Amino acid sequence: MEIAKKIALRLLLIAIIISATALIYKRYFHYNFLKKEGILLSRLNHSINADYLFFSASSDYTFDPINDADTTRVSILAMNYCDKSIKSIAEGAHHAGVFKELIKHIPKHQIEGIIVAMNIRSFSPEWLTDINENALQQFAALYKPNPPLMARLNVALKNYPIKTKRELEKKRFEYFSNWKLPYDFPKNNIENWCAVEKYGDWRNPKRQLADHYIKSYAFVIDEKHLRLRDFDKIVELVKLKELNLIFHILPEDVQEAQTLIGTELTDLMSANRDFLINRYHFPKKNVWVVDNLEKVDHMDFTDRDFPTEHYNQNGRTIIAKSIAEQLNAIK
Repeated sequence: MEIAKKIALRLLLIAIIISATALIYKRYFHYNFLKKEGILLSRLNHSINADYLFFSASSDYTFDPINDADTTRVSILAMNYCDKSIKSIAEGAHHAGVFKELIKHIPKHQIEGIIVAMNIRSFSPEWLTDINENALQQFAALYKPNPPLMARLNVALKNYPIKTKRELEKKRFEYFSNWKLPYDFPKNNIENWCAVEKYGDWRNPKRQLADHYIKSYAFVIDEKHLRLRDFDKIVELVKLKELNLIFHILPEDVQEAQTLIGTELTDLMSANRDFLINRYHFPKKNVWVVDNLEKVDHMDFTDRDFPTEHYNQNGRTIIAKSIAEQLNAIK
């Protein structure tokens, strides 16, 4: 009996120490840590006074540094065309796997809804196996709705999925050779399609760009796709929190894809867009999909060496108006 009391007292003391440490960390250290290492959660905590939160990657804020007279974010531009206040929760290269953890922190009944960028390229084999995925897994671990000290320890102890560069490259090549496409050889997978001679040998910049387009968009989204789990979870969360949800499919440079590769590639892009709309657009459940895939002209994309979702002032305005139109239509 005496031993049991001693054990109980020691356990109680340990619990008190852990609780006190957690309280001290939360009060004096966590805020500064988030400002440095978890900027999106810090931003979200200061943005709950808006009508809508806007979850995006760099497509929200990237601009043409030479020709843009107005460098305003898409999320802020949208407020020019609707009567809703919108706060941006955006950081470069982030995707729905990170956003879903942030959304868990939104208090119920404090905002009307959220707007989430739906980047078709984030479904690609290249994105799924990019080395940046390790950093995104770290952010996702930090943003999970755990007590602050536990979240900090998860990051410090690397308690999240980590893959080596070699593992990621192996998985990428498996995708390139095994992810079947609905075409005959040599366009039956990414590996064979990229091997087709076009614009000279591989040293030709135009050939390199064409191959980038194939690697970024030559895939088929189906029910088994890993990225769908992230978007499905977002739908589940907004239902629990009774929020409106707008997915906006980001514009891609379909014109350049058509010029470089042809209809086979743009048909895949369109088919994947249609799949996402059919899966998620349910206004009666307060979930809408805004289709911006083909709304931005080639000349309004700012990058020329790699396919990205970066737009000039005109492109950002087109996207903002499209999102605002949906906001205005919500009763």
